[in-house]
Amino acid sequence: MIEVPAHWYNVLADRRIELSKERSAGMTGTRPPQVPKSLVRQSMPLRTWDPIPEPVLAAYREWRPTPLRRAHNLERAIGAKTPIYYKYEAGNVAGSHKYLTALAQAYYYSRAGVETLVTSTAAGQWGTAVAAAAQRFGLRCRIYMVPRSYDRKPGRRTVMELLGAEVIRANASQGRRTSLVDAMTEAVSTTASIPGSRWILGGSEPFAILHCTVIGLETKQQLAEQGETAAPVLVGYLGGAKNIGGLGLPFLQNGGEPRIVLVESSSYPVLTRGMFAFDSTDETGASPQAGMFTLGSRFRGAPIQAEGIRYHAAPKLASELYRRGLLAAVAHDERPVFDSARKLLTTEGILVSAEAAYAVHEACRQACDSVNAGRPVVFCLTDHGSYDTDAWRAYLDDELHTDAAPTDEEITAMTAGLTPVH
Repeated sequence: MIEVPAHWYNVLADRRIELSKERSAGMTGTRPPQVPKSLVRQSMPLRTWDPIPEPVLAAYREWRPTPLRRAHNLERAIGAKTPIYYKYEAGNVAGSHKYLTALAQAYYYSRAGVETLVTSTAAGQWGTAVAAAAQRFGLRCRIYMVPRSYDRKPGRRTVMELLGAEVIRANASQGRRTSLVDAMTEAVSTTASIPGSRWILGGSEPFAILHCTVIGLETKQQLAEQGETAAPVLVGYLGGAKNIGGLGLPFLQNGGEPRIVLVESSSYPVLTRGMFAFDSTDETGASPQAGMFTLGSRFRGAPIQAEGIRYHAAPKLASELYRRGLLAAVAHDERPVFDSARKLLTTEGILVSAEAAYAVHEACRQACDSVNAGRPVVFCLTDHGSYDTDAWRAYLDDELHTDAAPTDEEITAMTAGLTPVH
């Protein structure tokens, strides 16, 4: 019987990894994020196993463990050379894996006396998760949503409002494409005006990824139950790295050697072409500067369908693990990504979000590579696509952005002035 883990896994403590120290924001007039000490400690290499508080664990047990399913029909359709499994994380009120850390963060903020959670959301999965978690722990919630998603995904907005959240259309940037960093900047800058409020972080902090390691800890049990003994290939999209970090990092325990692949958009090639430097997560500079792979906080790429990965930087934990060679990264254009996700729909009957489609595509590629023969390929199916019909309509109408990768000159200009991490 698969058990819901009672502890989170901390790869920093297990692998004795120290992240580069943050630099102060150096801003005046804007309150920097104030994080409960319990969360701060979870971002440090203090202990490998962190107990999950009982109220959070009780919430987890309402929908966990989540299923690990083998995609037999997809394997046959693509001529896979090795088994393909997917860990289904969309079966909760938020419809995504992000509910794991939203619950944990809401619990710790409520214990710290916070009354209102303020956050930003791109495609809406994170906003829905925070709205649900805030409702559970008796907190108010304000969410700044990227304008394009606010307009095109009314279903997400409706669910957030049903859960009691105030959803605000983030101000559109003047003369440029608006992305998550703009919504984040507005959320950070307005938090100071709301008494008893705190800005709740998405996937930029190690503790957010730690909370999602429940995914991988369950998957280890489930693969063993299936008789899979070879080191797996684990696949997930980059975004905030909560999905791939949650799935993959527990397999690094005790010196494990899985292949962990982060998938990003060629329009936002953060790891594959970015600079490892000190940068801010928002454009105001209110948040401390951290060592991360980045395209520069002023970077705005093409308006791809996957709003959740339209971001200029990789989380500092994922950045450090990638720098050390513990993670691999690839970048893909939209069209082949959606082609593979459509294949999943027609073979397995599952419609995924635009973000999860990137993991589907890379999992198919890995499963067809003879170098992985005998190693199970597992991808994190993070979000269902029920609210992404606008993205799928664009796919059918041939309106996806192709060949929209930034030039080397554009990346150089956006990262000019940043201090490299040595």
